Amino acid sequence: MRRLGTTLVVAVLAVAAAAGCGRRETPEQRLARLRAAHEIVPVGFTTVTDAEGSPALVVDLRVVNHAAEPLPHLTVAVRVVGADGAVRVERRATLDLTRARPGVGVQLAARLPGVAVEEGEQVQVELENDLPPEVLRTLPEWADVTGGG
Repeated sequence: MRRLGTTLVVAVLAVAAAAGCGRRETPEQRLARLRAAHEIVPVGFTTVTDAEGSPALVVDLRVVNHAAEPLPHLTVAVRVVGADGAVRVERRATLDLTRARPGVGVQLAARLPGVAVEEGEQVQVELENDLPPEVLRTLPEWADVTGGG
């Protein structure tokens, strides 16, 4: 009896080890997963001007990370859409989430220098999902996931 029990335990451990040796998550997959775990809610926007008279679009956002692990930076797409429905400006903005904790919402601002919103225009903010790996590698948060610069 004792030998059968040992064999059974060894067999169970071998199966468990094999199950744990599945495909590892690539850095691109990890970044896509962490990005997708964020919820972005635009709160408002305004155009401000600096001392030289240069405009900047400031978009207030509420961001919640629903993942268990933090992502210090998150890049979002910001669009200014005219009254005719045409996209007039489309840029990415990177949010600094270094003070955010997973599961807790934070309110912060995305700033786009050189952009002014005109009467009748709308601002849209989107967390782009399903970005190809070559685009993910160009985002500032890529360094957060890979530990590189």
